Amino acid sequence: MASYREGDFPAAEKAHTPTVKLPVWHREQDLKLAGQYVRAASKASEHHKELL
Repeated sequence: MASYREGDFPAAEKAHTPTVKLPVWHREQDLKLAGQYVRAASKASEHHKELL
């Protein structure tokens, strides 16, 4: 198993750091939670100036 240290891949780290990572939903019962994520992201987007 390879071991990587911070700084080994600066371009990938630059792209990864500000990225929002979400779980992957694949079951019918996950739809409610997925909807909650969508509503939260929409709310944060709509009010981003207030959050800064």
